[in-house]
Amino acid sequence: MTRGLLGQALFFFVPFAIFFVYLLLRQRNPLAFEHWEKSIPPLAIIGLLMVVGALIYTGVVAPRSTGVYTPPSYEDGVINPGSFE
Repeated sequence: MTRGLLGQALFFFVPFAIFFVYLLLRQRNPLAFEHWEKSIPPLAIIGLLMVVGALIYTGVVAPRSTGVYTPPSYEDGVINPGSFE
């Protein structure tokens, strides 16, 4: 669960990191708020669109299992993992 959330957070913060590098290349102070105040809403919208796009892409190309699911069972002191048949 945490890995999935961190992956989506990475997609959200990519536009901010690119803008940070852009400010460095333009030789402006990337820690000064006046360079960020007008750019935060568009960067947040781009980041949210990237997250939504990544979620849709994952939903479309994720592997799907077909068949009947057999849940995990405990038999003779051994746990048999669940599987699709």
